[in-house]
Amino acid sequence: MSGIKVAVFYASVGTGHKSAAKAISDWFRREVPGAETMCVDTLTYASPLVRGLYARSYLEMVRRVPQLWGYLYEAMDTPDAIDGFLATINELTERLNLRKLLLALAEFDPQAVFFTHFFGASVVADALQGQRPVFYVNTDFLSHIFHRNLSFSGWFVASDEAKRQYAADGIDGDRVVVSGIPVDPIYLSPPTREEGRRFLGISGDSPMFLVMGGGIGVGPFSEVVDSLSQLDGCLVFALCGNNKNLFERLSERYRGHERVRVLGFVSGMPYYYAAADAVIMKPGGLSTSELLCVGSPLILWGPIPGQEQRNSDYLLDRRAARMVFEPRRAAEKVKEILKDEGALTDLRTNMARIARPDAGGAIVRHTLEWIR
Repeated sequence: MSGIKVAVFYASVGTGHKSAAKAISDWFRREVPGAETMCVDTLTYASPLVRGLYARSYLEMVRRVPQLWGYLYEAMDTPDAIDGFLATINELTERLNLRKLLLALAEFDPQAVFFTHFFGASVVADALQGQRPVFYVNTDFLSHIFHRNLSFSGWFVASDEAKRQYAADGIDGDRVVVSGIPVDPIYLSPPTREEGRRFLGISGDSPMFLVMGGGIGVGPFSEVVDSLSQLDGCLVFALCGNNKNLFERLSERYRGHERVRVLGFVSGMPYYYAAADAVIMKPGGLSTSELLCVGSPLILWGPIPGQEQRNSDYLLDRRAARMVFEPRRAAEKVKEILKDEGALTDLRTNMARIARPDAGGAIVRHTLEWIR
């Protein structure tokens, strides 16, 4: 099939949903000659008031009171929550502010529609039911009940465990595909360690540790960087994402420090992953999926209660990650992990076992089967 049109929507809450949406678009253009894609933030179709409140409320909650976010996430993950007060308010807000989205879809006239975040997804799925297939793409290793609206034509999930969650709700069979979380096609053949170090301008063979706090740079990030900075002869790359305050604070603290490089939001992430002797990061679904494809040792810290905690549990259960429990002593734990060659081999083997570099290709192939 050639000349297919697909629309992919995300919500600009964090960065993973956008990265997954872009990956889906890239995979369609890569696999289908002449494919046209529409990749858009659903929040651009909401009123400025709703857009600001929706994104800001999440960011402020996970930065200031992450336990409250975790409580809400778990409390709403029940069948009763679908008909509950919060779900009703959320749906009403969507219907009042997303009419322009439906008009844009009608003008583009795609053959398939994808959502990587639930904002607006149920409205579009209901509106297009019987006209165009609307798919939901999970961007975490486990699902939430808000993702499992029966109006969707199908779902792409990250794991067999997620598919079991759907089956428990009576959603099973061919409509739920275990594809993995879609990542950029570059992860089919990621850079080598040497290529990564050359890209970053690292000379010699000093150990390099990459510290990541997610796109919003939350949690005890500074404590992890401070601890690792005490290791002799190593380099520490601290990626602060979009957290400007964190970037400015750490930049001032490490001004003139030869072995700590403080960066904001960067491009070329495959090279950063590949160059690292270990990546100490928060368990975002998209970023950990990328790293699984590269294979540099994955060490987790500071999961946000809710989806990140579930991602952490999933990865640790499969022995595809290790955990730093005390950020102020991160250096000791990292040294302990890296000195055990047998355990490192097992870690890399387990990471490779659950890596899904072709997740985007699987989504394309199954979609083409659905719409034929």
